[in-house]
Amino acid sequence: MSNKNLSLLFTGQGSQFPEMGIDFIKKYEWVKERYSISSEILGYDLLEAQSDNSLLNLTQYSQPMIFVFSSILIDICRDYFYKNFSNITLAGHSLGEYCALYFAKSLNFEEMLEVVKCRGESMSIVSDPSKYVMYAILKKEDFIIDDKLFGEGVYIANYNSDKQIVICGHKNSVNKFKEQNPIGKFIPLNVSAPFHSDLMRDSAKIFSEKIKNNLFKKIDVDLVSNHKLINYKNISEKEYGNQLSLQIHSPVMWSETIKIILKKEISTFIEIGPKKTLINFLPKDFEGEKYSLCSVEDINFV
Repeated sequence: MSNKNLSLLFTGQGSQFPEMGIDFIKKYEWVKERYSISSEILGYDLLEAQSDNSLLNLTQYSQPMIFVFSSILIDICRDYFYKNFSNITLAGHSLGEYCALYFAKSLNFEEMLEVVKCRGESMSIVSDPSKYVMYAILKKEDFIIDDKLFGEGVYIANYNSDKQIVICGHKNSVNKFKEQNPIGKFIPLNVSAPFHSDLMRDSAKIFSEKIKNNLFKKIDVDLVSNHKLINYKNISEKEYGNQLSLQIHSPVMWSETIKIILKKEISTFIEIGPKKTLINFLPKDFEGEKYSLCSVEDINFV
């Protein structure tokens, strides 16, 4: 890996799988303790919940699962990144924004897990896989997004790349939209709520109230937010909670996030999370290095 400008990207919900963390537990004794502490904070056995297919994709469970797993990778690699790269820029996709804030030491592990727990619980009030659905759409080459095309129970949740968007909403409305608008390949996502849409406004209010007493620390590294592309480094730490609340019901501007980061002459992108996802959204003409850290084997450089 080079020692120039680095961007770390943190994976969001939908990347979870039952065996997350098992390989790290076998290698690091402290990881076993982390899962024990996490289970105490969450009020249930986290590893048992992961192995239960009825819980794995439910918002209130999958969000803590992903954060805890990502925190392990972060704690193993954080010092290495700071020592070996001169400039670091962070961004996280949806839940990944919390992982990015944890990397930047805005909260310690226990504090951030509590916040993530609150997020999952708040968002779960509209978590119903029988009622809501999300699709990633691999757009046809000639399709140009027209926001007027959406509405009436169908929302754009993510602008992931020039080729992919994500829509969400009421299941019947979204499936009707899918039938009437053959704009590309529709891929169902393993989530249970209409994330990043107006349908999440009540969840955002509940979340904001739950975390109002959390004291975030000011970060000293660039971190581009999903919501309006705001850099956490440039706002007061007193605004962090509000920023995270607004992020819950606003679209993820991922494509624009990457464009902003690329202006910093990034030489290396590294994705951190359970599965390789975000690296796939990088422009094809990016000529630097790119890696995904998802397993014990991926971190042999530390």
